[in-house]
Amino acid sequence: MMQERRITLEVSDVNEALNEASQQWKLPVEDLKAEILSTEREGLFGLFGNKKIRVEVTAESRPDIMTRSLEFADEVLRLMGFDAHCVLSETERNMIDIQGGDAADYVVGRYGDALKGMEYIVNLALRDPKTEPRVKIDSCGYRERRTKSLERLAEATARQAVKFGRPVRLDPMASWERWVIHTTLKNRGDVTTESIGETPNRKVVVIPKFEPEEVRMPGPATLRFRAQRELTERMNSRSPQPPSRSYPPRRRDRNRRDRPRRDDTGNQEQE
Repeated sequence: MMQERRITLEVSDVNEALNEASQQWKLPVEDLKAEILSTEREGLFGLFGNKKIRVEVTAESRPDIMTRSLEFADEVLRLMGFDAHCVLSETERNMIDIQGGDAADYVVGRYGDALKGMEYIVNLALRDPKTEPRVKIDSCGYRERRTKSLERLAEATARQAVKFGRPVRLDPMASWERWVIHTTLKNRGDVTTESIGETPNRKVVVIPKFEPEEVRMPGPATLRFRAQRELTERMNSRSPQPPSRSYPPRRRDRNRRDRPRRDDTGNQEQE
């Protein structure tokens, strides 16, 4: 519900009242409304001195981010014709749970793409990143199932990176999915993880740790170094190519040097 704030101030002009209320409530001036209640002048018989006015400033505070997100997501589902509705999660804060006949299929989508898109739109349209928490959206326990799947993927990727001694890049993921990968592997001593790329193509790279005697270069430099080393090892590990077939140089008949040459007339030339 919308909650109205109201305050009465004695100031010299309306702008002063708006600025004072804005600082006190931490709200932009554009969201405030001022109404002059009375005007009076200080000094003898009110004829001299500074003019003072009583101004009433009001502001309506908007609902919290979860209430707005719930209404927004419900309206989107209604306009799309889905048999689904939104409720606030009872098990986790800042999470909306979508329920209904179409929630498990159409709302989730393939690999959760539809659910991720809904979450992205809600946060982009409604959330103030500086003051409000991120809204999470779930449907029919999808996030829990996805979390367990990501944990298994993280462990398998770590084993692959250690076995082959090279970084392994995963597919692009949402921020919370990347967080699951980082958290799952953070206590392992044989690999480290990094996020590379820009949203929405940001992905996790699982990198085997260097041996103690090797030089460590964190970040993108690590990837370049390992890629160069991988290329060198791959080139050295190639089986030697069979030597190309070559023929011995054509032997010149030494006896031809002693043979007399003939001129155009058919006569033999003298050496």
